Amino acid sequence: MNVFVLAPDKKPLMPTTPRRARVWLKQKRARIVNRTPFTIQLRFEPSSGYAQHVKVGVDTGSKTVGVAALAHSQVLYQAEISLRTDIKRRLDQRRQYRRNRRSRKTRYRPVRFNNRKKPRGWFPPSLCSKAKATVTAVVQVARILPVKHVRVEVASFDTQKMQFPEISGVEYQRGELMGYHVREYLLAKWGRKCAYCSREGMPLQVEHIIPRIRGGTNRVSNLTLACETCNQAKGNRTAEEFGYPDIQAHALKPLRDAVQVSIIKPWIIGTLSRLLGQENVSTTYGYETKYKRMKMLKLPKTHYFDAVAIACELGEIVMPGTVWYQFKCVPRGSYQLYNGSRSEHRVSGPKKVFGWKLFELVKVNGQVGYISGRRVSGRFSVKDAITGKLLVDGIGHKKIIRLARATHGLIVHVNLVQ
Repeated sequence: MNVFVLAPDKKPLMPTTPRRARVWLKQKRARIVNRTPFTIQLRFEPSSGYAQHVKVGVDTGSKTVGVAALAHSQVLYQAEISLRTDIKRRLDQRRQYRRNRRSRKTRYRPVRFNNRKKPRGWFPPSLCSKAKATVTAVVQVARILPVKHVRVEVASFDTQKMQFPEISGVEYQRGELMGYHVREYLLAKWGRKCAYCSREGMPLQVEHIIPRIRGGTNRVSNLTLACETCNQAKGNRTAEEFGYPDIQAHALKPLRDAVQVSIIKPWIIGTLSRLLGQENVSTTYGYETKYKRMKMLKLPKTHYFDAVAIACELGEIVMPGTVWYQFKCVPRGSYQLYNGSRSEHRVSGPKKVFGWKLFELVKVNGQVGYISGRRVSGRFSVKDAITGKLLVDGIGHKKIIRLARATHGLIVHVNLVQ
């Protein structure tokens, strides 16, 4: 496990070993800045300001983001960030409350829905939250490591190259990555299982919905995944003749997750380029990541291992880390605590109650969770840090133990690599 180090001016240095960090802390030559991930700040000027070349890989997604940092073929940091998927539901609920309140208290309120104008570059709040959380995950790594280059996976596949394969020449189609491009698209489209029998966890074959001998083409709208048994049983029949008329309709449906990533990727790339420099940010696609993870590194399918494959170069052998950090995005709003009889008094809730704030990582009855609610009497509600389920409600502030403070709407949990 690495211990991250900051200089006296808070500039990130290369991580050190736990033994050396323990000696510095015992000699009062360093102080603890954060416990998860464990970070210390030196009280003395380092003898050399040399920093190695740290590369960061970012596995973008619509629900989970993977981040990994490498230096000299060794993983220094790897994490997964669970994005929020409840924003649309909460906005609908807030809108309904607002309309009910206005209908009760402002009977003749004038119409104002026509005087709104969306700014240039606007996209929905749900996508805005995912884009900002992705950038925040990279910024957090840059605060504890001397990041020199960031490589972002913008999508699992390049739709332009799928529609126009000749855009990169014959070498692209007949190179060593041949087959990974279309296959990654089909795995995402059909849920990594056989389209006919729905079995998974077995080798899947790319199969034509309308066979080529019957006039079918090699376009992705005519391809699906099937196990060997179903592929042999189908033979030269179409999917409709085989008894599955709905497969052709499903093949034409767009990928919602891929569309969301495609919408937010320009904002993510542009923001990182402004923060780190345009020459220090590059992009890649998921089929390349899959090739490096499976053929070169031989790692299982996880988001942080995908990020490791994104950060490494083609042909580079990487030593994986022993721990990975699991972040969870939570709401950061501080809602109204008291009001008048007609809601005329806007009184915000206190930031701290008996020294405790919302979304701090705590330990209660041997379980790890975060503070989801508080009362002025000093009692708190605690939810599980991973699943979000309620662990305990109304527990006293003297019976909880603080593990880490919430920063930027993220709570973190440490896990060992299996």
